[in-house]
Amino acid sequence: MIFYEPVNLKQWNMFEKVSGSGHVEPFLATKEMSVGDVVLLHVGSQDKRYESGIYAIGRVVKNPYILEDHPQDYCNGKNTVDVEISEIVSGKPLMTHDECKKYIRQFRTVHKISEIWYDEIEERLLK
Repeated sequence: MIFYEPVNLKQWNMFEKVSGSGHVEPFLATKEMSVGDVVLLHVGSQDKRYESGIYAIGRVVKNPYILEDHPQDYCNGKNTVDVEISEIVSGKPLMTHDECKKYIRQFRTVHKISEIWYDEIEERLLK
C-alpha cells in the first residue's frame, strides 16, 4: 500500500533531522499500515522557503505501535510506525503540491492513497 504523510517543518524539520537514505524515523500511523508499505512525505506551506510537495519517500520498517517515553516527539502517545527513508531531496520537490492533487484529496492527516493511482505513482516516484 502507499500512504500520504504530512510533514509540518515547524514541528519537525526533516531537512535538519534526516541524515539521508537509510535514516529511520517514527511517523504517525494508521492501523492498516504494515512493514513494506510506501510512505510519501509531503511538506506543507508552513515554511515559505520550501515549495509545498513530496520531498521524501520511505518504507514502513516496524508495524504500528504506541510510541512511549518520548515526550519531546510529536508521535509520543500516538499510533506510530517507523519509516526508513529511501529518498529525500531538499531543493525542488519530487512531486509538487499541485501535481499531488490528482492522487491526494486531503492534506491534513496520514492516510492510504487510493489503489487506482498506485501504478501511476510507482511510475513517477518509485522507479
